[in-house]
Amino acid sequence: MAFQTIEYLIFLSITFIIYWTLCKKNKNFQNILIIAASLIFYGWWDWRFLGLLLLTALSSFYAGLWIERTEGSLRKQKTIFLCAIGLNIGILFFFKYYNFFVQAFVDALNLAGLKIGTSTLKIILPVGISFYTFTALSYVIDIFQKKINATKDMAAYLAYVTFFPSILSGPISRAQKQLPQYFEKRKFSYDKAVEACKLAIMGGGVMKLCLADRLGIYVDAVYSNIPQHNGTTLLLTSIFYSIQIYADFAGYSLMAIASGKLFGIDLQTNFIRPYFSKTVTEFWRRWHISLTTWFRDYIYFPLGGSRCGKARWMLNTMIVFLVSGLWHGANYTFIIWGALHGICMVAERLIYGNRIKSIPVKLSAGNLLRIIITFMIVNFAWIFFRIENLGDVMSVLKKIFTDIGTPFIDPNTILLAFLAATIVFIYDFVTEYQVKLHFLSSKHITVRYMAAALIICYIIGFGVLNGGSFIYFQF
Repeated sequence: MAFQTIEYLIFLSITFIIYWTLCKKNKNFQNILIIAASLIFYGWWDWRFLGLLLLTALSSFYAGLWIERTEGSLRKQKTIFLCAIGLNIGILFFFKYYNFFVQAFVDALNLAGLKIGTSTLKIILPVGISFYTFTALSYVIDIFQKKINATKDMAAYLAYVTFFPSILSGPISRAQKQLPQYFEKRKFSYDKAVEACKLAIMGGGVMKLCLADRLGIYVDAVYSNIPQHNGTTLLLTSIFYSIQIYADFAGYSLMAIASGKLFGIDLQTNFIRPYFSKTVTEFWRRWHISLTTWFRDYIYFPLGGSRCGKARWMLNTMIVFLVSGLWHGANYTFIIWGALHGICMVAERLIYGNRIKSIPVKLSAGNLLRIIITFMIVNFAWIFFRIENLGDVMSVLKKIFTDIGTPFIDPNTILLAFLAATIVFIYDFVTEYQVKLHFLSSKHITVRYMAAALIICYIIGFGVLNGGSFIYFQF
């Protein structure tokens, strides 16, 4: 039941009507409906993993209560905390990384000359496990760090962890910021509903259906047959993928945020026009913000952050990005992708120093050059992210630098993708540089409705309505 499907639209509409008619006067009813709808939504993907979701959620809930009840005994609190962390990380490790680390161990022994045979398990990766695990963990960690108090309101807590718009691919919710919303009765807001529709049209319609899924046709066709394409085609494909993954994941996040607003819940902003970044450091302040801040607050800062010696700070940065790479997938290519970003972050800090925080926002020739260079670095790293086989990655990189030729062109796909990319670029440019250009937000109701009608007609006419799932579902 992906966001861009008719099934989800029907599901969302039914839930929305019940929520604001039968449940509007009581926050407990609202939370219970959210839990029921979320379990149905998640079970729609694979009902067998509902027990795993509830185990993760409830173990964190009770751990929070026990930590608070043992106030005054730091040893007991640490034991409970570590058990909760160990259980949930252990579940995530088994389902997502067991086979990878078994194979990595065997490969290491083979390199040392010890030949052993082994077999891996046929493990199905539960959809959204990385996201809801981090949501639940943030609750326990915040309690242990005394940032929040444990709640006895199980309905509010379960609604927070299982909230269906964000359970599959985020934004990752943080207990300190998101949980308090479930303690109060939500009131319907017409303005929020209108804003939700705008975000859904732009995110799910233009970014996902018209841009990401359109480019996906070209990208999948080329990367599924790398030996048959020259370096120019592969370079063009890498650029298309950079645009595709942004449109796909940012589009998903906008739809999740839009769905949340319909129920009076504000989810965290996850993207702030990342390809306008002037450094890789700035890129990570704009890309997948909910994950970046999670790693910053729960790994980077506890390790010492930048308030330590230069060598230790560099190590802390690399640890965070190696973990980030591994979080995305159990593959060497993801680890290399993370390492590349970590190296760039360290290099920029060494080159710029504290000046990296004060680069002006204004559009200038110097900033335009910085934006282009940053995009080229990020684009290079995305090659490792997209292609699973390291040998294929090396083949692609070799061809890009040595096999120059006429690129493969699919006129229909490229033309329609270019049109969608232009719309998204104008939308982001206007927002980034605060250009006074209003269509969906115009003061004139006629302009607003005409703009919405035109965009909806464009989506229906030129969107890939039978496209695949969102890229980040696999993480």
